[in-house]
Amino acid sequence: MKYFLIIPLLFWVNISAATTRYVTTTGAGTFTGLSWQNAAPASGLQLMIDNAVSGDQVWVACGTYVVTATTNRSLSFHMRNNVEVYGSFQGTETTLSQRNLSCGPCSVLSGEIGGPGINDNSFHVVSNGNLSPAAVLDGFVVSGGNDDRANTLNEGLGGGIYNQGANVGNNSSPTIRNCVITNNRAVFGGGIFNNGYNGGVSSPVISHCIITNNTAIDGGGGIDNFGLAGNASPSIVNSLIINNTAPTAGGIYCWGGNPGGNSSPSLLNCVIANNSATGGNAGGLIADNSNSFNLQNSGTSNVQIRNCIFRNNTAAMAGPQFAIKGTATFNATYSSIDLTSQLFPHVISGAGTGNISSDPQFVNANDPNGNDNCWMTADDGLNISSSSTCVDAGNNPGTPAMDLRFMNRIYNSVVDIGAYEFNPLSLAVAFLAFDAREVGAGIQLSWLMEDEKPDHYFKIERSINGFNFDSIGIIGIITDNASMGYRYIDSESRSTSNYYRLTYQNHEGKLSLRSRIVFVHSRTSTSL
Repeated sequence: MKYFLIIPLLFWVNISAATTRYVTTTGAGTFTGLSWQNAAPASGLQLMIDNAVSGDQVWVACGTYVVTATTNRSLSFHMRNNVEVYGSFQGTETTLSQRNLSCGPCSVLSGEIGGPGINDNSFHVVSNGNLSPAAVLDGFVVSGGNDDRANTLNEGLGGGIYNQGANVGNNSSPTIRNCVITNNRAVFGGGIFNNGYNGGVSSPVISHCIITNNTAIDGGGGIDNFGLAGNASPSIVNSLIINNTAPTAGGIYCWGGNPGGNSSPSLLNCVIANNSATGGNAGGLIADNSNSFNLQNSGTSNVQIRNCIFRNNTAAMAGPQFAIKGTATFNATYSSIDLTSQLFPHVISGAGTGNISSDPQFVNANDPNGNDNCWMTADDGLNISSSSTCVDAGNNPGTPAMDLRFMNRIYNSVVDIGAYEFNPLSLAVAFLAFDAREVGAGIQLSWLMEDEKPDHYFKIERSINGFNFDSIGIIGIITDNASMGYRYIDSESRSTSNYYRLTYQNHEGKLSLRSRIVFVHSRTSTSL
């Protein structure tokens, strides 16, 4: 008889603590980068990114950063896989949620090297190789890149950000969030070039960004998605693509030609406006699946548009708002698109459910960042007015939780079309502060109210992706709370990355006020 000895094995899993590295323009203390008091200087920013390991973060204070003090135009900043790089700190914050983007980003990654003017600037401000969406760039202005070299498969591309995922086995698809990509230049893709050529992939997530005043010498002033015999299909959410210029496709170029090629980006709650094609088609966007050898339409370019506005784009030839080349398709639903000069074949594919063509009535389309010259604020010119037909005219599934100025969607029951949610509600109460930080017992939420009503309560919600939230607790109003301060500890978080928001509502369940979303990256997760 055989006997089997069963020995239980106990595994101790040690989750190593992630490290946050700190950078300011001047540096401080010992310059190790391990605290604000010992921050690395501007010249050490790339070193801090290079030294980071999976799960680490790099925090960058306000100011301007160039990759080199030399005149070497080939040098650029590089992101790192599974490392999150956050900008726009004042230099005193202890949690990510304390960062304030109320005037847009204030950390500038600049290509302005050498002498004054753009001619000797860095070819790319940011240049990336193989990256997944876990590589994050958040809270930066990216400006001053100029790749004016003769176009090859690796040159003349992406003055602001170049995502190089070309050739089989390569994939450059980072997350670009809360950024302003402006005043960059290249032969193709002045602002961003996504290179998925020849079996490669470059399909980044571009969220809550403003891509403006970029120029391409040939095509794709704002963004160029190069999926020729490969895949370049970014997801673009809650963003503005405005005031960009190129001879063809002032705003966005999508080329998915040749066998196996695909460039089918999705755009959700975006505004594509005031872009110009100065010598050809497509002021706003072109979808192109034509073969590079002019043989047949063997690739794919099926652009998906929802809850977006296309307005005031111009083209020297056809398709001021969008153009079609080959057998590509422009699939738009629940969007506001000026179809005045859109003649066949430059027409919407399919039924076009929920689309409107009337003027969206921007507050001031000629002043997109408003009188305060700050992006992402209440006076931004591409906010829609109260009488706009875009109000309550969108389609809710997958809607981002916040609009471009960090205000909550959805007001009323249906999301607005565009990047800004119209909300006329002016309450007598307001959240003065809302913070989340890791403590021994879990994640502690703290908030402060300006005023409050006794028939209301707070609902605490948590998300692991910033979009889908679950209720985790209820706290009633404290009637004798002179400071209007509250705390709640989430001791059951299952993830190291969590988003939190508060809903302040009455006992009938009517929404009165919703907080901004705060993000906390904890060092460990609670075991199941």
